Amino acid sequence: MTQEEVMRRNPQRGDFLQVESILHLDVPGNLIVGHRRVRADEFWTHGHLPGRPLLPGVMMCETMAQVASIHAHMELGLAEDVFMGFGALDRVRFRAAISPPIDLWVVGRILKASRTRPYFSWQGQMLRADASIVAEAQIVGVGM
Repeated sequence: MTQEEVMRRNPQRGDFLQVESILHLDVPGNLIVGHRRVRADEFWTHGHLPGRPLLPGVMMCETMAQVASIHAHMELGLAEDVFMGFGALDRVRFRAAISPPIDLWVVGRILKASRTRPYFSWQGQMLRADASIVAEAQIVGVGM
């Protein structure tokens, strides 16, 4: 999916659009791979932390949540206008500090989902190009 296709399912725009593209989506195999390019000119780089910008953990979680939301949309066949918001964030671990510029990949799978609610529980990881894990989380999304 291109960023344009991503935006049809995720309403975030501007500084909060965290997903560049979806590189791989295997609905029968329950696997998604998303891409996030961290740029040196992002809004947080001047204040977090001056002289040594570090990608805030909350932005890592937001990126994973946006990939999870796209995965749920595709898995459940939800209409594009259904907004999947945060319901919970569990088992979050930050494994490495990330400084721009860098490309990151988000890989995840749905643990449980319901189309009638809509609801999903998703487990994912954020990785560098060398496949080292920089963050991981279990995310619960709910239709709003």
